[in-house]
Amino acid sequence: MTTTLITIVAVIGFGLITGTIIMIMVFKLLRNNKQHLRKSILMEGIPAEAIIHDITQTSSSMDGRPGVRLDLTVTQVDGRTFPTIVETYIPVTLIPQFQKGSVIHVRYIANENERKVEVEGAYMP
Repeated sequence: MTTTLITIVAVIGFGLITGTIIMIMVFKLLRNNKQHLRKSILMEGIPAEAIIHDITQTSSSMDGRPGVRLDLTVTQVDGRTFPTIVETYIPVTLIPQFQKGSVIHVRYIANENERKVEVEGAYMP
C-alpha cells in the first residue's frame, strides 16, 4: 500500500469514529434534556385529571416498563378541557389503573398555544 492510501484510510476511519462518538453524545444530551423537562413538568406543572380514551402499547420499554401511548382528555381546574396524546412508561403493577375510561392524575404546563402533559405515577428513571 502506498502512504497516500494509508493516510486516506486513516483519515476516513478517524472521521467515522469521531462522528459516531459525537452522535452518541448528542443523543444522550437530547435524552437527558427531555427527561429534565418531564421531571420539571411533574414537579412544577398544574395538576389536573384526565380521562383515558385509548391506550396503545408502543414497541419500546424502559427498565422493564412498557411504553404506552395514551389518548387523553385533560380537564383543567377551571373546567375547560383539551385533548392530548402522551407517550410514557408505566410500571407493570399500575397497568390496571391505566385502562380505557379510567380517570388519572396528570400535570401540565402551558407554553403559548402548546400544552405539555405528563402522567403522575409514570416511570421516571
